[in-house]
Amino acid sequence: WLAMRMIGEAATRTGSNDPEKLRLYLLGNDFSIAAFKGVRLTLRPWNQQLRQPILLSDGRMIVSVSPQEGFLHQTSELDTLGADQPESKCKLK
Repeated sequence: WLAMRMIGEAATRTGSNDPEKLRLYLLGNDFSIAAFKGVRLTLRPWNQQLRQPILLSDGRMIVSVSPQEGFLHQTSELDTLGADQPESKCKLK
């Protein structure tokens, strides 16, 4: 569902259905999408992974959301989760 929304958003914003134009828009600084998790989601340009918060639950209710407050990152606070570009072995271009 979210992937289709992202493609639709890119097509609407670019006015194009060209796959390369859509890809460049999705990986660009202008792209973000609301996904009902409290923050706008974006793609990491260096490995094309969707940045999103992690909802922590005790099985009955959400007890916390990561990234936790106080963890700062120069690009996106969502990049405090997982390996960052310098630590990653991913070479996806």
